[in-house]
Amino acid sequence: MDGAPRRARQAAAALALVAAAAACAGPGEGDAADVVTRFYAAVAAGDGDAACALLLPGAAQDLAHESGVPCGEALVDPQEAGGVLAERAGAAVDAVHLAGGQAQVVTATDTVFLARSGGTWVVTAVGCDPRGERPYDCEVES
Repeated sequence: MDGAPRRARQAAAALALVAAAAACAGPGEGDAADVVTRFYAAVAAGDGDAACALLLPGAAQDLAHESGVPCGEALVDPQEAGGVLAERAGAAVDAVHLAGGQAQVVTATDTVFLARSGGTWVVTAVGCDPRGERPYDCEVES
């Protein structure tokens, strides 16, 4: 009996396991860095709605509530969060740290926090400054 069909089934099963494992791994460091790069590119281009779409919905709602204007406006308005964020736009990603479903992306001008949401990352806090032993002080957070 020829073992070729059996080996083909085994190879297909192994390939399916590798694909399933890759899918379970979820988004990685490069994906987190890409979300931060796209967020700041949208801010720099004045496209607050595109930047807002990359935020965790709770963070977008909190920003709109606190500022009294829609999230997209607040992200580009110099009198709101946009003033701080515009100053931080354009910096390259220096480091990405992953811990379970959370990510921290560090640039020369910012520390951005993200959470895994489905197959991607969403920004949970941005415009963040360290405060020693205390939690970060962030311009936008949920």
